[in-house]
Amino acid sequence: MLNQLDNGTFIKPSKVTLAEYLERWLREYAWANLAPRTAEGYELVVRRHLIPALGKITLSGLKPEHIQRYQSEKLSCGRVDGKGALSPRAVRHHYMALHTALKEAVKLGLLSRNVADAVSPPSCSRYEWQCFDEFDFNTFIEAAKTSPYYVLFYQALCTGMRRSELLALRWRDVDFVLCEAHVSRSLHQLRTGKIVIGPPKSKYKASARWAYRCRPPCYCKTTKTSRLHNGPC
Repeated sequence: MLNQLDNGTFIKPSKVTLAEYLERWLREYAWANLAPRTAEGYELVVRRHLIPALGKITLSGLKPEHIQRYQSEKLSCGRVDGKGALSPRAVRHHYMALHTALKEAVKLGLLSRNVADAVSPPSCSRYEWQCFDEFDFNTFIEAAKTSPYYVLFYQALCTGMRRSELLALRWRDVDFVLCEAHVSRSLHQLRTGKIVIGPPKSKYKASARWAYRCRPPCYCKTTKTSRLHNGPC
């Protein structure tokens, strides 16, 4: 405390509980600044796991050992239905939600440091991506021709666009002359069924109309055919 007083980082302890702060953080920060699906996922973690386990602790009284114990308990018997443990990847997601919330508390001057920095999240193996080769591509496209989502699948494979970017595309976003698709927004469906349209995930794309080169040229032919059948939008 003396050191904090000397360097000007001392913050008077508050009686605000972690539960009260997390509710405020969800309302004022998460839904306003994060991608809709990310905010929804964090809200689920906060309401279903973090608040029941840690909510009664004051924000200023939260210590690294509380977080470490929380992770250990979730890894041993953390399911809400009591039927076993949560995976390391799931508990790591809990850690990220709490860390992000506490980081904002530091910015707001409610905490002098982020105690989650002193705790290591569970380690988990990386996904091994399985990529299509030319044979896989042709086989998939041929099988998808009878699907109402054929054009969507074709666009995804030819451009590498995110699902949310593809779903938000309008005909005005496709340049048939230059064979480009311009990304300026994204579409998400929440668990409630609500559709949310907002800026794309990448900050660079959000600041400009990012263009994907659509190759091969038959992409444009396929997209044009779809437009003739479905009409403009």
